[in-house]
Parts: sequence; C-alpha cells; structure tokens
Amino acid sequence: MKQEKKNNWFFILMLISILGFTLNITMVIHAQELSLEEALNWGVEHNSSIKEIKANIKDIERSLDLIETEYGFKTKISANPIIVGGFEKQTDDTSSTKSSSPEINLKTTKLFSNGLILQSEISLEEEDWFNLEKLSEGPKGTFSATKTIYPTIPIETEQSKILTCNDLLKAQKSLKWQQESKKIDFLESYLNLLRLQEKLCLAQANFQYVQDNLNRILKKIEIGEAGEREEMEARIALKTAEINLLQAQNNFNQQKDSWYLDLNLPEGTEIPLREDSPFLEGIKKWIESLELNLENQEKLMDLVIAHHYQIKNNLLDQESAQRELEWKSAGNKPQIELYGAYSNENNTWGIGIDLSYNISDGGKQKIEEEGRRAKLESLKDDYLKIIAELKLQLSNLINQQEIYNLNLEEKLMSWEKAKIEEESYKVQLQRGLLSDSEFQYKLLQSKEAEIDFKSAKDKVLINKLRIVQFLGIGK
Repeated sequence: MKQEKKNNWFFILMLISILGFTLNITMVIHAQELSLEEALNWGVEHNSSIKEIKANIKDIERSLDLIETEYGFKTKISANPIIVGGFEKQTDDTSSTKSSSPEINLKTTKLFSNGLILQSEISLEEEDWFNLEKLSEGPKGTFSATKTIYPTIPIETEQSKILTCNDLLKAQKSLKWQQESKKIDFLESYLNLLRLQEKLCLAQANFQYVQDNLNRILKKIEIGEAGEREEMEARIALKTAEINLLQAQNNFNQQKDSWYLDLNLPEGTEIPLREDSPFLEGIKKWIESLELNLENQEKLMDLVIAHHYQIKNNLLDQESAQRELEWKSAGNKPQIELYGAYSNENNTWGIGIDLSYNISDGGKQKIEEEGRRAKLESLKDDYLKIIAELKLQLSNLINQQEIYNLNLEEKLMSWEKAKIEEESYKVQLQRGLLSDSEFQYKLLQSKEAEIDFKSAKDKVLINKLRIVQFLGIGK
C-alpha cells in the first residue's frame, strides 16, 4: 500500500514537472524579444505622453483639411414649389413681405486663395415649367466674379490656414524634442536596470555565502568548536542577507515594470539586458567622439537659441500675433471690391466697384487692436524669459557634468583600490589564511566597487547626451 502511494506521488510530481516544462516552452515561444534599439524606437512612437502630442497633431491636420474644403467647388440645389395656395415669405433684410414664386435653383461657387470668388446660378421659375418655348431656350443663368482689391491682405480662410500651419509647426517641433528627450530617459532606465541586475547577482552571491557560513557554524557546534553566540550572529547575518536579496529583487522588478510601462510595450515582450549591446556601444562611441568646449557658455547659448524648440515656437507665436495685428488693423481701412457679372437671360454683362468704409464701430476695433498689441509685447517678454531660463538650464547641465566627472574619478580610484586588495586576498588564499568561501565573499566588495564605477560612468554618458540634445547637436 505504501509502495502504491509512493508511486502515485511520483507520477503526480512527474506530471507537474512535464506541465511546468511545457508551460515554460510555450511562454518562450510566445514571448517576443526586442533589441535595445527596437525598444527605444517603439517607446518614442507609443509612449502615452508622445501619443498625446501626436493626437494633437492629428487634430491640427484635420483642421487644415477642413480649411482646404473652403477652396473646393460648392454646389447647392434648392426648390420651393407651392403645392396648394400661396404664401408670404418674410426676408431678413426688410420688415415688409413680398411674394415668393416657386422656382428651382442651382448655385455653384468656387473660392480661390487669392480671394477671387466665382459663382454661377441657374434657375427655372414656375411659369417656365410647362412652357415648351421657354424650356427649349434653357434655364436662366448668371455668372459672376468678385475680388477684394484693397486692402491687399489674405482672405479670412487663408488667414486661418496660415495660423493653423504655424500651430502645426509648433506641435511638430515639440514632438521631435519630446521624442529625443524620451529616448534619453529610456536609455537611462536601461542602464539603471543593468546595474540593478548586477546588484541583484551580488545580493544572491552574498546570500549564498552567508547561508554557507551558517552551515559551517552548525557543523562546528556539532563538534564543540562554536557556541550559541556564533550561531545567533550567523542567523542574523542570514536574515539581513535575505532582506537585502528581497529588496534587490523588488528594486529590479519595479524598475523593469516601470520601464516597460513607460515604453508601452505589447504584453509578452522582453528586452534582453546586455552590457555589450551594439546600439549602446554605438552611442558611447559617438558621444566620445564629440569634442565639446563647455567653458564658453556664450557660444553654447548661441547654439541653444538657434535650435531649442521653445525659442522656435515663441518666434512662431510672435509671427502669428504680428500677422493678426496687421490683418485686423486693415479692417479700419476702406474696403474696395471689384466685381463682374453676366446673365444669359438678356445676354447682358457688367462690371463694377463696391466701396465700403466703417466710419464708427463704437471703439471695438481700437480695443481689439490694443489687446493684440499687448499679446505681441507679452510674447516678446516671454522670449527674453525663455532665454534666461534656458541659460540657467545650460549652466546647471554643465555644472552637473563637472560633478559627475569628479564622481567618476573617485569611483575609479575606489575600484582600483578594491582590485589591489583583491590581489592581497589571492595571496592570503594561497597561504591558507582565507577559505575559498571567505575569498569569494571578499571579491564581492571589489564587484560592488566596479558596479559603483559603472553607475558613475552611466551618469556621465546620460548627462552628456542631455547637453548634446540641449545644444541641438544631432547624431
């Protein structure tokens, strides 16, 4: 009976093992691996904040498409037949009433960007519907053309198009800047993950050493070479190592999950963490090849002013505000329209000039003009403020780079010191002064110093990338 239970348990364990192995294979098959470069490119396309900017660009492009529809041919057909009796139709431009006879009307208009309006109108009135002679002559038709010749400013539709194009340029510049900035952020997270992975391996090695040390203490207790105090110290050290291992695991997993979420990766996607990533090596070689003189900040600010998206967007806003001011100011001037028309009813044509001038509007135009001038002056003040803020940001980046460089030197010296001590430990191991496990534990200190050095080097790289982006130097 016991043998049968034993066989059943063995069968269950084998089944669980097979299912687990199959599940692992399935997960590996369905998991999609992306290289570092592919992951960064995916992130700058699908990150949530980037997608918001893209959605805004799509809205602006749709607005431009709607404006373009104003230049298309527009055709309208209308019919107002009276079935029974008659009626009086109230018009908008007079308080009196007039009789409106039934007719069918077809009107086509075409607007051009230079302000020219072409219009044709074909109509068939009630008395002509059953008159064969009239029908054979064809419906009444008129053709007219109208254009404002003064003041020489874009028509309202073209004004909206110009301003909307500026908004589109601003959004595109913001998108490009944010994508470049996000790529640097993603790369920084990748490097942090590499270091957290190394620290996790270090914590695992330390836990294993402390576990082995406890086992040695327990064996010594059995032969009377150690006591309760040594056992308690070993168990406390093991608990501390366990906590550190769990913390290292949590830090790594949280950073990884946060990075994957920021990249907005598809479910099941994995990114191998490799120190020797060809893409990462390419970035390092490129950034090291750049010769940047960070001492001449005035010259560097010239690059910032020439390339930074905030400066460019402010100048576009100033341009839009200046144009709006000029266009609206022209509203105070006399308006002159040239028009011409032709009618096939009597084969008549004519041309004329329409002159209009708004003598008084109660001060509305003046108030609106003052508001636009104030807006333009505010944008000019913002320009100076942006330059001052960018100058401060540049100074902070340069100062931070100096600190990171000094920190790198200090970590390098600490690592070199640890390597010298490592040679001393090797001598002690050969002489029997250190056990193999104690020697491996000593090596952990050298490994920790190496990780600190790599982290310091990562900070130098990332900050330099941010300086390069800030200056508008592209790869």
